Amino acid sequence: MLAVGVTRAANAADDFNAPAAEFAKYHRLITGREAPRDAVTFALDPNVSTSGKDAYTIKSVETGVAITGVNLRSVWYGLYDLLERRGGCHWFWDGDVVPKKDAIDLSGLDAREEAHFLYRGLRYFAHRGLTRFQAEHWGLEDWKQEIDWCLKRRLNVFMLRIGQDDLFQLAFHETCAYPDSSKPLPRHGKGYDDRSLFWPLEFRGELRQKLQRYAFARGLTVPEDFGTMTHWYSRTPEDFLEKKNPPFLPQATKGYSERNGLVWDIREDIWADAYWKLTQTAVREYGTGAPTPRLLHTIGLGERRCFTNRTDNLALKIAALEKFLTRAHRDYPDAKVLLAGWDFYSTWHPDEVKALVARLDPKRDIIWDYEGDATSDNNFTKWGVVGKFPYTYSIFLAFESALDIRANYPLIEERQKIVQNDPSCQGYIFWPESSHTDTLLLRFFTANAWSSRPLPHQQVLDEFCASRYRVAGDAMKAIWKRVIPLSYLLDWGGNYGRFCTARNALAGMAAENKRRSAAKTAAWGKTSVEAPAIFALLAEIPWSDDFLRRDTVDLARTTLDRLILRRLQELADDWESWRAGRRAGDDLPMRAEQLTTLVEKMADVLSLHTDYSLAESYQRLDAVRKITNPDFEKTLFDNASNGYCQSHQYELARYWYAPRMRALAKKLATAVADGRRDASMVVGDAQTERQALTTRPLASLRPTLPRTEANFQSTMRALSLAARQSPTAPQGAAGVKKENEK
Repeated sequence: MLAVGVTRAANAADDFNAPAAEFAKYHRLITGREAPRDAVTFALDPNVSTSGKDAYTIKSVETGVAITGVNLRSVWYGLYDLLERRGGCHWFWDGDVVPKKDAIDLSGLDAREEAHFLYRGLRYFAHRGLTRFQAEHWGLEDWKQEIDWCLKRRLNVFMLRIGQDDLFQLAFHETCAYPDSSKPLPRHGKGYDDRSLFWPLEFRGELRQKLQRYAFARGLTVPEDFGTMTHWYSRTPEDFLEKKNPPFLPQATKGYSERNGLVWDIREDIWADAYWKLTQTAVREYGTGAPTPRLLHTIGLGERRCFTNRTDNLALKIAALEKFLTRAHRDYPDAKVLLAGWDFYSTWHPDEVKALVARLDPKRDIIWDYEGDATSDNNFTKWGVVGKFPYTYSIFLAFESALDIRANYPLIEERQKIVQNDPSCQGYIFWPESSHTDTLLLRFFTANAWSSRPLPHQQVLDEFCASRYRVAGDAMKAIWKRVIPLSYLLDWGGNYGRFCTARNALAGMAAENKRRSAAKTAAWGKTSVEAPAIFALLAEIPWSDDFLRRDTVDLARTTLDRLILRRLQELADDWESWRAGRRAGDDLPMRAEQLTTLVEKMADVLSLHTDYSLAESYQRLDAVRKITNPDFEKTLFDNASNGYCQSHQYELARYWYAPRMRALAKKLATAVADGRRDASMVVGDAQTERQALTTRPLASLRPTLPRTEANFQSTMRALSLAARQSPTAPQGAAGVKKENEK
């Protein structure tokens, strides 16, 4: 099995200056004193690994401790492992736990660690909105912290799929000028399709180059994209279209139908070569210093349906992949080529994927699957790769609208049994659409990506709570245990906001109720039972540090989201029963009012942390580099509030979701009072309301509730009380008769 190595020589002492400085920094933070000279020494030795995977040893020596890695990043792994074992440190994406100690004991160490999976990686995706979750918002210092965390948790691959930055300007400089960042992009789309700039493209290109080189200097690798790279987040520049006038592949569906979203006709080599030039430029400009073997990544003709005839469509997709694989193998013969699984789920059948796999080279190609937790029957277990061809196992977790806790541990752990001892499984990766949504899941993923045996989420939760919350660990663990089963009631998409902005929330939920299985309905029923206790327990958690402030709000908003949906499910069913004359309606107005209260309380919850404010995210962008586009406030709001992306953004919760739910409750109350069982529950025009909000300055919509422990506690207590309210009404014919007699 081939390992991901580093290009630098084993005696390149300069490589060890940075880890030596890192140890000295943490020694000062822990002890308050300078580290003894040569307390920790570093070396590279390929014999440390028995499998060709990342590995390191930590051994006490006369002067202190020696860390030996099979490659440079393994040296870093060993350093952070030492600081955790003996320094008492713990590493999280949003900060470190660094205790105070008199000294760091370096005696009696003789440890050896080796990775179970060859590739352990993360993807950062292209959506915009809230800084915590969207990598395109991050500046260089944010990226350095993220890359350091990747090392601390022993990852070795990460990918930026956030657009093409300035690749066209670098590859086709005679054709493509840098756009004016003070104006919207010409012919920009709407919603997430609007890729108008907040930072100049020159700055974005420089940022990408700097962050990748920072990662390469520590031994991490970044796959470079290849293939038909036109997508919603990587549009073809207008000046390229005007001057080059490329022909396009046929398209049988409406998606990506704008001219700058169409794929050039790569059946002609001139246009395949033009796409390939973008990849060559990326490797040259961004990829200098990358570890070997280099990684290349393609989504193929992702999500495209070029012909209505399935046979013709598949033939074109395979031909396109092979055309670019030929170029990849020719120009980068030592590279590993990652074929993303996304398109296989959405437009291929399992037997078609099998046919493709049979044509690939197992020495160079890898099925880079990243939907191992998909509920679809079409998944990696059906593609003829398990035990036969190199592939990866993964967690996708959720679409962009799912910014809360929702890891489906039963499914993830069940599927992990398939891959844990399969030598064909080359990697364990996490490939979401949003970053940092589920902090426990990040801990679970990084632990299992390294471990030689499966670590169940309950075991990871024990370590997570003890190390992250310390004195509040037991109390927080009790809350997490209650929240986890509620969190994955929703799968990859959806949240309460989708129904708040629906044309008719009651009708939409009633239809969804009919499609739901009895088992799923029973599982949803637990929400009403658990939620009051969860909010009461959260009210007792002290806001003594940033971790507790962030995670208590995460737990609260996830629970409240599920509770709102459960109450809406119940209300929708009983509304339909009243309309059909099967029950009385006396209780319905009160229940709609209580539901509105919960929706309004969600805005209070989201106001308690800066993570959820679009206005504050805009301020962070402006602080990294001044935003010169005067229309970008509107663009940012549009990026975050479209139907695919709307979620737990405070400004949407307060000024869009809550007023619509209030209007629905008023309509329902009027209908019941008037006995109008045929009354329409359609509420306003949601998109007109959304567009009206884009005309308001973001600063005028930002949260105003002070972020104090007292306000958090009072909000949780109010939620606990509201969650306990469950009025009932007379049922059946007797109840209807009583209502009619009034």
